[in-house]
Amino acid sequence: MIISQTFLLNVSIARKHINLDESDLDNLLKEYNFKYTGLEKKLKKTISLEQAYHIAKVFNRTIEDFITDDFRPFDLITTNIKTQEYIQENVKTIKDQNIITKFINAYVIIIIKDFEKGAQFTNSDIIPNLPPIHNQESSIDWTAGLLKGLVTNTNKFRKSSDDNDPRNRGEVIYLLKDQIPKDVINKALKKVDQLWLKEFEKNPKKKILSDKK
Repeated sequence: MIISQTFLLNVSIARKHINLDESDLDNLLKEYNFKYTGLEKKLKKTISLEQAYHIAKVFNRTIEDFITDDFRPFDLITTNIKTQEYIQENVKTIKDQNIITKFINAYVIIIIKDFEKGAQFTNSDIIPNLPPIHNQESSIDWTAGLLKGLVTNTNKFRKSSDDNDPRNRGEVIYLLKDQIPKDVINKALKKVDQLWLKEFEKNPKKKILSDKK
C-alpha cells in the first residue's frame, strides 16, 4: 500500500479537531520510536506502513479511514482510549463540549445494564466508572436519549459520611424502574468505545453493585 499525501492531510484535520498538536502525537507514538512532528510540513516525505498504522490507531481507526477525499474528523469519544486518557491527564481544552457528552448515555446504559429492577443509586455511583472525559461530568441527564423513562427520582437523598454540613441534603437517589431492555443495550453497545467496554467487562471491581437499596 502506498501512503499518500492525503493520509497526513487528514491526520492533521483529525488531530486539530480534538485539540492535539504535533508534539502530543509525538508523546502518543513515543512507544513506537518515531516522531510525528514535521511530517505535515514534508508531505512528500514517505512514511512506512507501520508508522501509518500506529498513527491511525491513535484515533482508533485504520489507514484506509484517512485515505479519502471526503474526510470527516472523528469525535473524541470514538478515539483510542489511551488518547482520551492522555487528553484528560494533560488537561486539554475541548472546544466543542458536545464531543464530551455525545455518547454519555450509551456508557451509562452499559454500566447499569445488569442492575435488577428496583436498584437504587446516585450519580456518583455511576460517573467514576465512565471513560476518560465522561468521568469529568458532575451530573447525568436521566431524561434524555437512551436513558429516557428508565429511572425514577425517589426524592430521597444520600449524603457522604464525611459531609457534616446540615444545609447539604446530599445526592438524589434514583430507582431503576425495570431491567434495561435488550434493544436499548444493543444500541448502547454500538456507540461505546470497544477498548473501554472490554476493560469494563473484565474488571468487576469497577462495577456498581445492583442491589444498592
